[in-house]
Amino acid sequence: MSSEDQVRPFHAKEEGSGQEAADAVAAVLKHAAEHDKAAREKPKKKKQPKWMLPLGVNLAVFAVYLLIAPPAWRGWVTVNPIEGPTPQIRRDGLRTAMYLQAQRIEQYRIDHGALPETLADAGSPIPGVEYHRQGKTYQLVGTSGQAALVYDSSESLADFGGSVVATRLSGG
Repeated sequence: MSSEDQVRPFHAKEEGSGQEAADAVAAVLKHAAEHDKAAREKPKKKKQPKWMLPLGVNLAVFAVYLLIAPPAWRGWVTVNPIEGPTPQIRRDGLRTAMYLQAQRIEQYRIDHGALPETLADAGSPIPGVEYHRQGKTYQLVGTSGQAALVYDSSESLADFGGSVVATRLSGG
């Protein structure tokens, strides 16, 4: 093959007249003009369905009626206030909290060989529980509402927690 032979792909045309490029540019310009024209036109508003006006009027009249003359069956809408926990539930919750706090103190005693100076030393203190260190023993005083309990470490922790703690921990 000589250097004068021009190598072209087999699908290439002989010579381009430029008409194809002109047609492509014309198509792009036509599309851009249509796009600009469509952007300038305001969209037509859709008509409101005929049933909307009677429905709206009826709902407005019904709402005014409910405001002016509430019916007797309105009681099902009124929410009753939530009652607080009973005194027994408060005592049981306080006993459980004190039991858990005492377990933290006992774990601290096992780990460090001495009682903690404050409840914060034994872990995060539980609100409503006070700690009083008395030599080698301690007292926990818990208050919740009108309920108040005292735990002395000279007592058995299992006796103090009793069935309330066992029931709570088992999910009952």
